[in-house]
Amino acid sequence: MERMPAAIGFYPGNPKELRQTIESCFMSKHGPGSIPKVNEEGARTIVGCVAPHAGYYYSGPVAAHLYRALAEDGRPDCFVMMGPSHMGYPGASIMTKGAWVLPFGKAVIDSELAVAVIKHTDILLDEPMAHAREHSLEVQLPFLQYLYGEIRFVPIALGPVDYETCKDVGEGVAEAAKDLGKDVVVLGSTDLTHYGLMYGYAPVGASPTEKALRWIYETDGKILEKIREMDSSGLYILVHEEGLTMCGVNAVASMMVAAKKLGARRAEILKYATSYDIRGGRDAIVGYLSAILAK
Repeated sequence: MERMPAAIGFYPGNPKELRQTIESCFMSKHGPGSIPKVNEEGARTIVGCVAPHAGYYYSGPVAAHLYRALAEDGRPDCFVMMGPSHMGYPGASIMTKGAWVLPFGKAVIDSELAVAVIKHTDILLDEPMAHAREHSLEVQLPFLQYLYGEIRFVPIALGPVDYETCKDVGEGVAEAAKDLGKDVVVLGSTDLTHYGLMYGYAPVGASPTEKALRWIYETDGKILEKIREMDSSGLYILVHEEGLTMCGVNAVASMMVAAKKLGARRAEILKYATSYDIRGGRDAIVGYLSAILAK
């Protein structure tokens, strides 16, 4: 089973242009400022992480901070990737076989791990259609292929679910990885506050911009604090009870559950910025975050 690209436009479809774009993200003034190479002798302490998923033109420099950290940390066996279902697909859905076709070549699903995850959870469905048009995980793969070449991954999409579902999925991922003895990185894909007229969400008004930005920084700051504390339930409660517009809260909460069970003892915020910081634009301002959870 091959899944064709659904997010061309978020990143270039031409391999040469894609490579140049990724390198420009690393070298951006908002990026880490250098192009990394994988340290094959890396310590491999990172077990969880947060990555944004907007177009590379906007969130790519922020994402580049994460991918430099992963490269420096070494080469894991597999990436378990959790993201929101922007298409509104209900529940929690995994793909257990096949490959995703991308400009740099195919990214192959780790079927052994994916099947094991299902066996360790009560709620996951093997549902490829939940992934067919979703961009939140696809946009991570070219970065990973740029660094590692061929990769193995497991995709999980989370729609509107309760915290117990997030917890069940996260625990199942960790237990499956432990049972198989696989060295994994669990990635939670999200953007943070979506503010402005385009989103119909402007709690303190659309202008002046400086006032809106202060509110966004303060609001996203509360989210960052929950991630620093590795407080998955607190993050879930904060976002849902306050009606915040963090689209991948369920994915990040589940990732944090998995990372803690895989031995994460600390969280580090690598980079936070808004789309306004990177490209300007007042009608739609989105917060982006790269973070790691490590042993």
